[in-house]
Amino acid sequence: MSAHDEEISAGNNSPVMSLELKLSEKARPLFEEAARCAHANGLWVSLSSSVTEFANAELVLSAQYPQDEAPSSYKLIADTANQVVIHEMTFSRDESTDRQETQPEALNNMVINTQLKAFFTKAFGLHLA
Repeated sequence: MSAHDEEISAGNNSPVMSLELKLSEKARPLFEEAARCAHANGLWVSLSSSVTEFANAELVLSAQYPQDEAPSSYKLIADTANQVVIHEMTFSRDESTDRQETQPEALNNMVINTQLKAFFTKAFGLHLA
């Protein structure tokens, strides 16, 4: 069994897997729902996920109106080395970035929905239901 397989079989006992699982199981469905709503309101939306060279899992939602030059994005980063979750929002219209660190326990529906609503309100004046 490879080290990767052992890590997977460890399930939620591994802090690395725990954060990655929370990102995919908790955050991704909420990001997908927000993306559908934003698309229905005229935005071009993309959603991607990756694992960085530092073993941080990332979930990125990028959105823009067709006439916008660049997208705004909300990146959720599971920083496994420091055991924190980073909410990073980049706003193309005013070229600003908001960055907030939270504990892994805060990776829940209420916090993620609140952050998504704040992102779409600030970036596009769009109020998600």
